[in-house]
Amino acid sequence: MATALALAQLYDIANQALEHWSLQVTSLTLASQSENTVFRVETADQGAFALRLHRPGYHSLPELESEQAWTRALADGGVAIPKVEPTKHGGYYIEAGLGTPTTTRQAGLIQWLPGVALSEVLADQPSDPLLHDIYFALGALIARCHLATLAWTAPAHFTRHALDHDGFVGDEPFWGRFWELGLTTQNNRDQLKEIRNAVSARLQSMPKDRNNFGMIHADLHANNVLRNNGQLYVIDFDDAGFGWHAFDLAVAVYDQLDFFHATPRFDLSSTALIAGYDSVRPGCNESFEQLPLFLLLRSLMLLKWIEDRPEVGREDRIPVLLKVAFEQFKNL
Repeated sequence: MATALALAQLYDIANQALEHWSLQVTSLTLASQSENTVFRVETADQGAFALRLHRPGYHSLPELESEQAWTRALADGGVAIPKVEPTKHGGYYIEAGLGTPTTTRQAGLIQWLPGVALSEVLADQPSDPLLHDIYFALGALIARCHLATLAWTAPAHFTRHALDHDGFVGDEPFWGRFWELGLTTQNNRDQLKEIRNAVSARLQSMPKDRNNFGMIHADLHANNVLRNNGQLYVIDFDDAGFGWHAFDLAVAVYDQLDFFHATPRFDLSSTALIAGYDSVRPGCNESFEQLPLFLLLRSLMLLKWIEDRPEVGREDRIPVLLKVAFEQFKNL
């Protein structure tokens, strides 16, 4: 786990990083601080930008550059994403720090998009027709992402992690060994091991071909989708990697599970999501049928993700997520 830096240090690193871009900066404001640190950068004549300081140890520079290669393909395919601002020397990332390895960060700059996070729209408890329209549009957007990827050929030396069998339930899964969850009982860990074994068998038998597996966003929850005048924009490709298309759909609708709401919303949201996807990319019933499995995997990865990041302060969600995961497995 990376050493936490004081806010003043992060501002110093951000200011150092901005020297690599040709901008007339008028203000620098902290926008969010989670695994990455994001600053809003206001300029005199070029609008606003988001400066991201990437957490150390998560992605190498070749992996970050591979992310840019893929997102350019998405933009070429008509997916609305933030425009990347190149440095003075034409690159997309620079390294900035305070003279020690623990303070060194990779920094990148993107356009600051207008609109609000989809999570804010959903928090207002939209009417059923609006909820349908939102998830129909989101499903269509995900389909465009997958079609753009199908039309793209990864360049030589492209490198990114995989959310396949090993990435989910192998010896060193990408989001941690959920079956060794510390913040629970031994009985629960035994149940999680049983789930791991069952999921492992399912994933090992699941086909991996270009029609159902490839580069995916992998974190398309409502905080990573912006809405402006009815149009949806995708942001934050930090977790993007090779995976099953169905996982993108599962993450997108996960927060609408009826476990998390007093009134049922999942059936309406998931039906609209699938209809929207099908309207752009028909013939993907196999991915739709896999949705329950990947909804379960989302619960499992969140368990260990939360435990491994105490600074996020979400440990109180673990008992709820365990209950959700056990119920999902029972109904699988």
